[in-house]
Amino acid sequence: MLTLALVSHLVLAAAPAELTIDVKPDGVEVKVDGKRAGSSGKAITLKLKAGKHVVRLSHKGDSHEEEVALKAGEKKTYQWAFESTKSGAAPTDETEAAPAE
Repeated sequence: MLTLALVSHLVLAAAPAELTIDVKPDGVEVKVDGKRAGSSGKAITLKLKAGKHVVRLSHKGDSHEEEVALKAGEKKTYQWAFESTKSGAAPTDETEAAPAE
């Protein structure tokens, strides 16, 4: 029984982790550990070794970088969305002023 537990532990420790990266909007360049993983438009799924990995996202001169920790055999989804405003559009307030009487 101990042998089975030890073998199971070793298999899990060697199992790669799975990271799914889902970012918005379309066209975001995705890099993991400095290597290009693709661009957004649909989710990107990678098999990685357990441990810490750096996800870097770049879109229209803006970027975001974050460290993601994965355990052996783990399946994790990483989501991020860049905020955008239409060029030339003025920012809007969430509240409207009451009309003057």
